[in-house]
Amino acid sequence: MRWLHVILPLMLLALVACDDNSCYDNGSALPLVRFYKSGTTQQVTLDGVTIRGVDAPGDSVLVDSSAVSEVYLPLRVSANSTQWVLEYGGETELADTITLQYRSVPYFSSAECGAMYNFELSSVTSTRYVIDSIAIAKPVIDNGTDVAIRLFFPVTNEY
Repeated sequence: MRWLHVILPLMLLALVACDDNSCYDNGSALPLVRFYKSGTTQQVTLDGVTIRGVDAPGDSVLVDSSAVSEVYLPLRVSANSTQWVLEYGGETELADTITLQYRSVPYFSSAECGAMYNFELSSVTSTRYVIDSIAIAKPVIDNGTDVAIRLFFPVTNEY
């Protein structure tokens, strides 16, 4: 029974040492895209938005006709660019395409968090049917939760 007094504290120490609280909240390196009113820092919510990947395998719909003010956009590790389409109000004629150009960088975070890819954004462009402008807020995408890309929209009731 004396061995229990030795083993039990060691087991508890091992559980505490493997705690994942040292990892960031976001488990993957995904750029957070947030929507703003043009020319301001006021966050806006767009109604009836569908967001889908271009040439993505399988079902690439991230948001389906929902109200959205921000979204995490997955990037392809095996490519140097990824495109996403934002459709407004279910109208495919009224849609913008966002193109992200980047470099994938392998990164070993820690034994608790493991290995992952970070992304270094070189450019972000978009069509301008509804989107007014776009800006890179954080060029290195890691597994943090900071806003990486800002999309600016004129606030009207047209979409």
